[in-house]
Formats: sequence, structure tokens, C-alpha cells
Amino acid sequence: MLLEPRLPTFIGLSRDVKVARAVLVGVPHDSSSTCKPGCRFAPRRVREVSQNLETYDPQLGVDASELPAADVGDLREALSPAKVVEDVAKVVRELSRAGKTPFVIGGDHMVTLGALKGLTEGVSLIMFDAHLDYRDEFPEGEKLSHATVLRRAREGPVEEAIVVGARAISREEIVALERDKQIRVVYPWSMSRVKDELSTLSGRIYVTVDMDVLDPSVAPGVGCPEPGGLTFSELAELLTEFVDSRVIGFDVVEANPLVDVNDITSCAVAKLLMKALILLLAR
Repeated sequence: MLLEPRLPTFIGLSRDVKVARAVLVGVPHDSSSTCKPGCRFAPRRVREVSQNLETYDPQLGVDASELPAADVGDLREALSPAKVVEDVAKVVRELSRAGKTPFVIGGDHMVTLGALKGLTEGVSLIMFDAHLDYRDEFPEGEKLSHATVLRRAREGPVEEAIVVGARAISREEIVALERDKQIRVVYPWSMSRVKDELSTLSGRIYVTVDMDVLDPSVAPGVGCPEPGGLTFSELAELLTEFVDSRVIGFDVVEANPLVDVNDITSCAVAKLLMKALILLLAR
């Protein structure tokens, strides 16, 4: 693996991949960001803040630090979106073939495309995001950016997708979605139907959480904040209900420590990762 060990590990997890069922990998990459760069610093900062957070989940009655999970460090930083997609795909493919569930800490949203390509076979995607990321090019002439992730993913391994929380959308994306019947969007103003929509997914599921799905009052440390987002409790409740043995990969992306306030967003990332680990490994 093209990995560099990082100290401390996330919530003090072991580095021993052999005994782990889930493996955390950091991807310090933000060359495809088009707003405020800085999310390449998130993997390190999330690990740092995790040292001071309680790892016991009183709702589920499990301590995340005692789970069969490992933190193997960060991918070496790539200088282009194409290279990061290639590198993430290689690592995720190795982990998946070894029977491990990859947990990826981004980095910008391009890391998700790499993870999906590493899983190779068709998957269903649950994407929590303030944006649709369904542009064909952004900026003009650039096919690989954090604003084109879903478009590129639909050209590859993603057979169907549900986007939850989108509220910053271009006319181009709406027109394109009218031709793609395998993508459904649950907008903030129609959240009453989100559980019904998510319950229709079947087969292998990959979950990606772009931190700007949360309201900026909850997660200020993102590159492209959008008012009107979910609360942390709403997002955690949805994960609790739908993250189960069908999930074959999970990531949290787009946290930006450089514009965060008192590490609020980095702490939220850490708590979401803990919640997902517990749901997959101890449920």
C-alpha cells in the first residue's frame, strides 16, 4: 500500500490489519477543490481531536475503541485528481479483496470516486451532500473535480444513488438528472420521505458523507458552506437506521480544518466515523 503511518491513530486504534474487519485510511488531498482549499489537513486533525473524545456510544452500548478496526495511516499526497483516484482505488481494492471494510477520511470528494472504483462491482450509493456533484465539467474543461464525482461514478460502478440533503444545485444538473432515472434526490424540504427512499436500496451499499450536508451552524469547517442543512442528530439517526451489513465502504469528506471553529467540524467527523464503525462491527 502507498501509505504513511500517522501518530496518533484514530481513537487509539491498532495498526494491525490482520485482525481488523474495518480499516481506516486517510487521504490528504484537495487539488480538485474549487472553493476554499484545506481539507487535505482533515485526516491528521480528525485523528488529533479524536484523542479527547469519548469513544463509548451510550445509545448503542459499545465502545468504538474496542472494535476490530485498524488505522493504517494516510495515502501519500497526490498532486492531481486522476492520481488520487488511482491510488485510492488501489488501496480500497486490496482491502476489499482481503475481506476488510474500508473507512476513508478525506480530503475532497474525489476520494469517493477512487473508493468506488476500487470496489469494482456494481454498488448502490448513499450520498449525504449539500451539492449534487453531478456537473459534467467544473471548472470548464475539468472532468475530475469534487463537483463532478456523482457524474463520473454513474459512468462506472454506481448502479443507483440516493442523494440526501442537496440544496445547492445548478440548472445543468437538474436537466441532466431528468435523463438519469437511477438517481433520486431527497431535498431538505422533503426529508419526511427520506427513510422510505433509503429503504428501497438493495445489494452492496457505499456511504459517503460530505460534511457540508450539515448546516454551517453545526459544521462551519467546510469549503462550500450552504445554509439550510441537516443537524448532527438528524444525520446520526439516519446512519443508525440504514448502516448495516450491506455497507461495504464508508467515507467522510470535505472537512476543512483551516476554516473550522474550535474544531467543531473535525469533532463531528470523528463522531460520525465512530458511529459508523459501531454500526458495522458491533450491531
